[in-house]
Amino acid sequence: QAGMSALARVPAGVLRAHEPTWAMYRALVEEVATVGRAEGVALGPDAVEGVMKAAESLAPTAYSSLHHDLVNGKPLELEALHGHLVRLGRRHGIPTPMTFAVYAALLPHAAGSRG
Repeated sequence: QAGMSALARVPAGVLRAHEPTWAMYRALVEEVATVGRAEGVALGPDAVEGVMKAAESLAPTAYSSLHHDLVNGKPLELEALHGHLVRLGRRHGIPTPMTFAVYAALLPHAAGSRG
């Protein structure tokens, strides 16, 4: 949820309410799972469904810490989260277009605001 709630600037309930937005969320989860498996993480075949089920149970008003940092002008953990996944994907030859989109869109805010 981190990247999606920060990028869309909405809580979990709103992410779920819009089919294209929720589909993007799922695509991000699928990219994480694919790259994780390439890195040797033992994920079961239902890993994506498990994450989606957990995301469905988040409070409708839940925001991510990345969103909190973004709206409060704090530095973002963007390199450690989305940037890292993009780099791992490249290393394995795995496209990560959704993760890259979130990364690229939030990158101008990575250092936080100077107030």
